[in-house]
Amino acid sequence: MLRRTFLATVAVLALAASADAASMYVYMVLDPATTAGAGVATVPSGGAQLAVSSNRSGAGTFHLYAVDDVAGSSGIRNYSVTLAGATSITHRSPVGQYDNDASFGNGSGPFSVGFGDLRSGANITPIVAGQGVSNAPQIGGFGQTASNFGDKAGAANALSYSGVTSGQWGVYSDAGTSGLVTAGAGASGTQKNAILLAEGQYAVGTPPTIALASIAYWTNPQLTGSAFAPSYILNTNPFAAIVPEPATLSLISLAVVGFCGLGGRRRS
Repeated sequence: MLRRTFLATVAVLALAASADAASMYVYMVLDPATTAGAGVATVPSGGAQLAVSSNRSGAGTFHLYAVDDVAGSSGIRNYSVTLAGATSITHRSPVGQYDNDASFGNGSGPFSVGFGDLRSGANITPIVAGQGVSNAPQIGGFGQTASNFGDKAGAANALSYSGVTSGQWGVYSDAGTSGLVTAGAGASGTQKNAILLAEGQYAVGTPPTIALASIAYWTNPQLTGSAFAPSYILNTNPFAAIVPEPATLSLISLAVVGFCGLGGRRRS
């Protein structure tokens, strides 16, 4: 009887812990001390230095990040994020073109990479962009790992660049942009690297919020299929462990009390 009750309790706690599947996180770093790329070494590629594009820091500014923690995902394909309270917005997700000749435009390209499809302009919300169907290559791992256009396109192909924003991604000067995903119910607990989507300004004393997000992810490693994330956790840093929700704490307390009570009756 004691063993059956204990196993039943474990099952109840497991259901409580898995009430929410792994999610897509979208969050902000408010009033960052430095730009998102401060101190991050550039990556040499094709005569260029691939860097993190960012020029906002200090009071009244923000950096907007996304982390893909969806089970079975191979990274973000496109996104739409609605902000409330921002007074200016600048897109910072990776985008650009490269060519396989040292003089851009003289090779068999140019080839487009990153989030250039339907990319919204400055100071527009929702912030929208996607990887175009003609991109070469399509890129996996956005919102999960760190990389750069040179590694993804191949050193022999990426011999020159044009119009690049955030030619590298996943490593930033802001704290809370990489680590084990532990915040929120259903968090995977695996290592992830955020991707910088945008940055901007807000009126000091009135912090902006993320009102809505709709993000599609690659559903296979071949990057041939996509789907929208099944759930979202907004305005929460995924790398900050949180205290269990009150309902979960109550279940744990009841389980401990019941277990101790059964043990006491067995001894009498």
